[in-house]
Amino acid sequence: MVATEIKGALRTAADKVSQFVGSVAELKVETRTLEAGTGAESVLAARTIISLDGDNLSEVPATKNAEGRWELDTVLHGLHMRNVEAAIEYRSRMVGSMLALFGAARGEP
Repeated sequence: MVATEIKGALRTAADKVSQFVGSVAELKVETRTLEAGTGAESVLAARTIISLDGDNLSEVPATKNAEGRWELDTVLHGLHMRNVEAAIEYRSRMVGSMLALFGAARGEP
């Protein structure tokens, strides 16, 4: 009976680790805007996706000026980049914690 419970706990832990590894393979940050007080749904304004293999996709808010050149919405872009930096920092701490946990489970200091 105890062996069955241990196997079940290990299987649950392995499933959780698998879910975690799958979720850290890609970091997605979306910044959305909405018009206050209208009840309208938010609109995607910027998106960054960073893959574990180093691939990166960024979509940033921009408009074409009268000369046909792209101009960034610097305020919205700055807010989005702060969100990206915060997400990277958080993900880094979480991965570090998981690695420390695995190290402790293996008896490493």
